Amino acid sequence: MKLLPIGILLVFLMVYSLTISNTIDLSKQVKQLKSQVEKLGDAPLQVQILKKRLGEIEERIGNHSGTITQEEIFNELSVYCKKNGLTMREFPVPHELLKDDYLLQTHQVEIEGSFRRLVKLIYFLEQETYLGKVAATKFLLKKDKRTREEYLSLSVYLQTVK
Repeated sequence: MKLLPIGILLVFLMVYSLTISNTIDLSKQVKQLKSQVEKLGDAPLQVQILKKRLGEIEERIGNHSGTITQEEIFNELSVYCKKNGLTMREFPVPHELLKDDYLLQTHQVEIEGSFRRLVKLIYFLEQETYLGKVAATKFLLKKDKRTREEYLSLSVYLQTVK
């Protein structure tokens, strides 16, 4: 009689270890897998959201297929200036910054002309062509030292990422 409770206890422990514990473990795995399936269920939506964010970021930094050289910028601006009665005053060597495998080039261009034509140039650079992201513009009224005449100058800073 004293062995009966001990025997029942041993049988219960054997049944638990062989069947019930496995069932509990499988139940936990099922819950984990269900949560993973739920996460994967909205994966297409997440992909769309990430693609949209990537597009916004590329638009901000001015991502463009191919690389634009200083020569291409100079040639395009020269043609535009000739057609629209503007004068390119300065086109110095671009400033370069290397960070995290990206090369950021900032090209500065100084152009002389009327306010209306200079604003049209800015519109051309931002909307009609891609020579880089227009990072900044600055209008200055300058005086020519030789002729002592005043002229309106526009400094445009174009940035490209390589």
